[in-house]
Amino acid sequence: MTERLFWKDAYAKEFDAKVTAVRENAIVLDQTLFFPEGGGQVGDVGTIGGIRVTDTKKEGDDILHLVEDASSFSVGQKVHGAIDWERRYKTMRLHTAAHVGFFALREFDNQCSASSGRVDEEKERSDYTFTKELTPEAITAAEARANEIISRNLDVEIWFEESEGAAFNPWTRAPGSGFPAGLRRKWRIEGFESMDCGGTHVKNTSEIGRVAMSKGKNPGGGKKRIEIRLVI
Repeated sequence: MTERLFWKDAYAKEFDAKVTAVRENAIVLDQTLFFPEGGGQVGDVGTIGGIRVTDTKKEGDDILHLVEDASSFSVGQKVHGAIDWERRYKTMRLHTAAHVGFFALREFDNQCSASSGRVDEEKERSDYTFTKELTPEAITAAEARANEIISRNLDVEIWFEESEGAAFNPWTRAPGSGFPAGLRRKWRIEGFESMDCGGTHVKNTSEIGRVAMSKGKNPGGGKKRIEIRLVI
């Protein structure tokens, strides 16, 4: 069971930990700042003990750190880890921008829904189902609205709350995180509804800068792909 340090401090860049398992091409630690791929967010990369971490994935309550040479590690070994902060921070900015973009598109079509999102350091893309025709003018208006919301310098609130009887979701609930089981992780900015989210985010929308929204290649099934990129 790996403690999720990134949920306690998404801005921490380095940490110390102990190896609890060694796999063929991966290691498990008792705690980590490396975010594992899931919930649409890309897994972190970086170094552990000077060895390159090429990806991070979730396996039950454990987090697998895929490394270039797992033979360099042994169970019980104390190690020092460092995430690729520049990559992570861009991902954090885009993840928060994705939620803002969703709210902007909901003002265009309050019945729209989003699915199949993915965010990395390059862009965020989500597949939307709209009940209105998505025109170029509508995307331009949504982009302007998203940037207007971002420019308000709104604080980003993240917390855990009880959710008895809710379906288990490993990206919004907290097994192995140091938080009690049976909680959901919530995200909110002032003036907008809260959302479930297990990803990493900036503390204030001012950190995002300006964004550009565009229509990507449609995935089929009547869905429209919307992409968000950082401009500044």
